[in-house]
Amino acid sequence: MWSLGTGAAKKRAKKINNTLSEWTIEKFLDMRKEVLDKQKDLEKSNSEIVEKIEKLSKEQQKKFDLIQLKLDKIIETLKPEVSSKIEENKDSAILTVDSTQGFQKTEEMAPTFGKYFVLKHTFNNVSNFENNKYYSKKNWEIEAELEPKLMSISSSGKKEKRRKKSSDFFQSDPMKSSWRCLKVIECDEFENDFLVDDCFCAEIAMKLKRMTGIYKENLRSFDETKEESSDVVLIVDDEKFFVSKLYLAHSPYFKNLFMGKFSESKKSEIKLSGIDADDFQKYLEVLYGEQAIDEFTVEGILIVANKYDSWLVIEKCENFLQKESKKTLRTKLQLSNRYNLTALLVLSHYQTTVNILFSETMSRGNLMNG
Repeated sequence: MWSLGTGAAKKRAKKINNTLSEWTIEKFLDMRKEVLDKQKDLEKSNSEIVEKIEKLSKEQQKKFDLIQLKLDKIIETLKPEVSSKIEENKDSAILTVDSTQGFQKTEEMAPTFGKYFVLKHTFNNVSNFENNKYYSKKNWEIEAELEPKLMSISSSGKKEKRRKKSSDFFQSDPMKSSWRCLKVIECDEFENDFLVDDCFCAEIAMKLKRMTGIYKENLRSFDETKEESSDVVLIVDDEKFFVSKLYLAHSPYFKNLFMGKFSESKKSEIKLSGIDADDFQKYLEVLYGEQAIDEFTVEGILIVANKYDSWLVIEKCENFLQKESKKTLRTKLQLSNRYNLTALLVLSHYQTTVNILFSETMSRGNLMNG
């Protein structure tokens, strides 16, 4: 009896084991099928994602090309043209200034490096001008070489009246400034030939020689007091800068000048031309680690840094324009184009892109609301 019971138990156990094995195999096959199905779904999803990415990439490339085209057009409009245009309309005559280059090329006011510029303006409502009214509140002074010119925009033809070039001294105090002596034309001739519809156009070419009260105070001195710690003297506009060759060697220009086979490498004093002394002062301050870059000094520093290939200084100026400057996007585009500031150009490109996309979004929103 016991052996019969044991045999039956073994049969039941074997049957149960067979059933479990079949169930395990079945479950395994089901799981395998589920995994394969999920893998197929994943492959399909990946394929769809790749297609969407490729499609999106093509769309973004088209948008990028369009934005690049618009940006190129913007930069092109910022490039100076050679001529100035005079536009006339029914109500008033307006002088449109495209550039100062035409004036620079036709005049003999050379050299034009440094702080050289041309001011052009149309004065309206001349009969309402008030005498002896001044608006300056800060103390400043500027010594400049200038050449004033008046232009007639009457229909009878273009007339010009010039005063020969001269050096003049301007101050915030009108009683001391030589602008009181800038007589270009007699009143009768002015009213008859240049005053049209109570307005006139004026142009003045200026080259600044010296300024005080414009830049902030110097952060570091490079005068005779630094003679002991210097090993070379650089002269800019008759101003001496006692400096270390080691600091200026960051510039490939100065490195070759000091350590190359040039005759200047053996000189204790070297004269530099084509730059402004104030700009060079700020440039040196940046090289020496001072925080000299601000809204007023940044372009002057860039002029010097570009001339001498000082990428360390250029990068600092670029960083200031990117993160701190309050200058308009248009001005930053001009600077990036003028001084080949790649990172700033990319930032301006990005901001332009955002502005364009924002404008398009707002435009679509207005259309939908309308």
